[in-house]
Amino acid sequence: MVYRSNLDIPAARPLHGRERHRVLKRAKTSGVTVAEIAQRAGIRYRVRGGPQARVLLWSEPGHGRTVDDEGNVVYAVARNALPQRDPERAARILEVLAYGCFDYAARESVCGRGIFVYPLTAEHGRAWLAEIGRRGGQARSVAKVTASRINGTKRGGPALER
Repeated sequence: MVYRSNLDIPAARPLHGRERHRVLKRAKTSGVTVAEIAQRAGIRYRVRGGPQARVLLWSEPGHGRTVDDEGNVVYAVARNALPQRDPERAARILEVLAYGCFDYAARESVCGRGIFVYPLTAEHGRAWLAEIGRRGGQARSVAKVTASRINGTKRGGPALER
């Protein structure tokens, strides 16, 4: 199971007032833990111990984050951009938690597993790198090589005498 990575995940905003009260009330009855979401996605939950964050889906725009009275974190994930099928839906929720809510447990569970792949297109070649101002395959820029020769710190050989 490999999914195309979503590069436009907005950061979760802190919840206050009525929104916070509604989220905390719903989290006690319908919230699930990050471990349960990882299990639904078929991903091994890699964090043990400590209090687990609660997650619930809401229909408000954007994602939210708050802390309940006991000090446990509660996340509210916007359901409008999620897929309908459960394994992919749970994986997308983990992606939002990892990169939008900055949840450590979700990030550790998905990081380095090859689940979310950066969408590479034909434009991501040397021409694109040169266009955005990065080196496209050249080991060192001419300016750096010249500066190294002037300073006497040329790589791979003895320092030039002044």
